[in-house]
Amino acid sequence: MRDNLKALLERLLKHEVDFVLAGGLACVVHGSPLVTYDLDICVAINEDQVARLRAALKDLSPKHRMNPNFQPSFLDYPEKLEGINNIYLETDLGVLDILSALNPIGNFEEVKKNAITVSLYGKPCKIVSIEDLIRIKETMSRPKDREAVLHLKEILRRVKVGK
Repeated sequence: MRDNLKALLERLLKHEVDFVLAGGLACVVHGSPLVTYDLDICVAINEDQVARLRAALKDLSPKHRMNPNFQPSFLDYPEKLEGINNIYLETDLGVLDILSALNPIGNFEEVKKNAITVSLYGKPCKIVSIEDLIRIKETMSRPKDREAVLHLKEILRRVKVGK
């Protein structure tokens, strides 16, 4: 099935998952022309948030995707959240990466402090600040991240000079 990140994001918002939008889609919301093929969110991985995530994804066949030999349903696994920092899923609507921290910013609470709130699909959505997004992307070595930094710095420059 073709990825539909918009529908996936709408589900998370509808189920009131407390997250901060990160990654490529956060770059796009800030104005970057880059294309992204997954949805990255930063979340406090706890019982309440995982229950909300499972409710949002329950009919989308969410499966863990990092180990081709072990891809259990997210609806059943993990049973215990202790020691779980990140969850990488494949769903019927696309790839969802659930991260408990964004380096070098810090854990969910640290990321949330500087996040901005915008209206997406009629709901408030927290997004990593452009400054934090630049810091995050600068620590990565992929060409697409270096390109994103250039776009984001130009967007930030234009915002600061009022253009």
